[in-house]
Amino acid sequence: MNKCLFLLFLLLVNAPSFAMTGIFWQPQLRDNLASDTSWQSLMQTLRQQGFDTLVIQWTRYGEAFANETERALLLKKAQAARQAGLKVIIGLNADPDFFTRQKQPLAAQANYLNRLLVQDRRQARLWAKTMGFQPDGWYISAEIDDSNWRDKAARGQMTQWLSDTRRQLAAVLHKPVYISSFFSGNMSPEGYRQLVADIEETGVNVLIQDGGGVGKLNTVQRELYLQASAGCEVKTPGSGIVYEIFTANPGKVFSAQPKSAGQIQELLERRSLCGKNRLYFSLRYLPAAKNVLRND
Repeated sequence: MNKCLFLLFLLLVNAPSFAMTGIFWQPQLRDNLASDTSWQSLMQTLRQQGFDTLVIQWTRYGEAFANETERALLLKKAQAARQAGLKVIIGLNADPDFFTRQKQPLAAQANYLNRLLVQDRRQARLWAKTMGFQPDGWYISAEIDDSNWRDKAARGQMTQWLSDTRRQLAAVLHKPVYISSFFSGNMSPEGYRQLVADIEETGVNVLIQDGGGVGKLNTVQRELYLQASAGCEVKTPGSGIVYEIFTANPGKVFSAQPKSAGQIQELLERRSLCGKNRLYFSLRYLPAAKNVLRND
């Protein structure tokens, strides 16, 4: 092999994979009111605007999307996204009470996490085998915060759960597995970096929410966490940042409104940090979805 061909070979072998530019969609039953035509048009607009991936955050939420009719409508929307040229990551089972139930004593928590694993595996088999949809990745709908997993024993149970879930999802269909995480100042930036590293040791890719919509920390504080946990020194290729394109309203019950069109456009124009995945939350706050999905 001559020198030029050898250098070309090295470039090809070491070429980085293309970063994801994705957007989350949290399905709600009322979204089924969107016509097929308007949904297909929205998916095509996403592709034209530079998105390459739709992350369906869950395919079951409590009892929502539990029956065959509701699942069929959700499947049709996933297929429309694929037909528009988007990759589709399938979220699994979401427990509305997760953030309460995760705080149980260790023995009860272990049983609960195992139930989540069983439900996620069942949901993956339903979509990949029974319904015949082959996703480009799996998304675990539970989110990892920086408060509940500070205890060493709890951290160990959480990482074992994720490791077991990844293996069992691979047995259904071997695709990348993702989960989201967020920080609220309950750990130091370095402590949070270690939490993220521990999760990634399980083989699950971590998508870190930037906190810009929730607004619990100021810009400087948030940047410290993002640089520590998702910066250039973090080598995990599947990691990334989820930019929040909403502004949370005051109050104990979560509600939000879209950021201004200018603010959203500024976030959309941000370059991927060190070639990492870049995602946005969420579809219903995007200007293109204004007349398709309600955001109230």
